[in-house]
Amino acid sequence: MGYSTLLFLHVLGAFTLVASVGLFLAIMLAVRRQPDTLVAQRMLPTARVLWAVGGLSALVFGIWLAIHVSQYSLTDGWILGAIVLWVIASAIGGRISAGYKNLGDGSLAQSEALVTHGLLVLSVLLLLLDMIYKPGAG
Repeated sequence: MGYSTLLFLHVLGAFTLVASVGLFLAIMLAVRRQPDTLVAQRMLPTARVLWAVGGLSALVFGIWLAIHVSQYSLTDGWILGAIVLWVIASAIGGRISAGYKNLGDGSLAQSEALVTHGLLVLSVLLLLLDMIYKPGAG
């Protein structure tokens, strides 16, 4: 695969990841408003699939790009930072996804859900900023 294709798939994965974060936020807000909302229950499978596909494709194609492009190395600080941020975001996203198992019980209406979703947004935002600005890259 060429550079343009790899970059496109990597960025598409990132957009998918961001879209899933938006859906998770929408689900949280819907559940906080009405714990047994049918809309949240219907959005959840899509959010989970987007999260898994976006996260995995962003990681796989990002690593592939780092190997494919001679000016990058997997040991570059900004690439290692992106991988660490990806692991953090994945752990938080997994916790959120698992927390939605029982949407109707109102367990997500607590302030912990707000903090967890906020941490997810922050970690994905930092990941995007790291990818855009490549701090420390020559």
